[in-house]
Amino acid sequence: MKKESIIERRYQPKSNFILYFKVLKPLMLSHHPKCENFSNHTLRIGRNNLCIGCFIGYPTALIEIVILGCLNIVIAFDPFILITWGMILMGSFILSPLHLTAFKIVKIAQKFFIGSGAAFLFWGIFSFDNPLIINFLIFLAVFSVLLALLNGYHVYGFLKTCKQCEYSSNWKTCPGFKEFMYYLNDHDLPNIFPD
Repeated sequence: MKKESIIERRYQPKSNFILYFKVLKPLMLSHHPKCENFSNHTLRIGRNNLCIGCFIGYPTALIEIVILGCLNIVIAFDPFILITWGMILMGSFILSPLHLTAFKIVKIAQKFFIGSGAAFLFWGIFSFDNPLIINFLIFLAVFSVLLALLNGYHVYGFLKTCKQCEYSSNWKTCPGFKEFMYYLNDHDLPNIFPD
């Protein structure tokens, strides 16, 4: 009887849902295929590739929101000053369309700035002298628009990069998706990648 490899044993949980999650976990952490064209979008930590935007930008925003709130720094500033600083820091997004984020260190710094900007913007909105529910609705509206724009740009960039590749978005044959396709087929799991 053939010995199972370590990888094969790793992908043998009790249910298809858990199996599906384990197969797609690397993609969920990196949000990009294992491809040289996307190497500056991820950080390698241990065995995992992590999306720079998600694992630097979001934690920076959350940590700064907590720190600014706990230290009561925000009460020293007018809400419009906080919002202005937030928009200036988030304006570092312009580095992406200018292609300056092709350098990984610039991309990492940009994500810190965007996360910091989001924290200032958050406290600027919640510092308005309005009922909490009104500030919360303003926050939801503003951040929904900003996240839609940021994520829309990232999806556009992702698809554009894949279209220019020799595999031209044929993810079934793309080496960056090879491992995922192998395990999806090998375990008869639904294929999430378009034909």
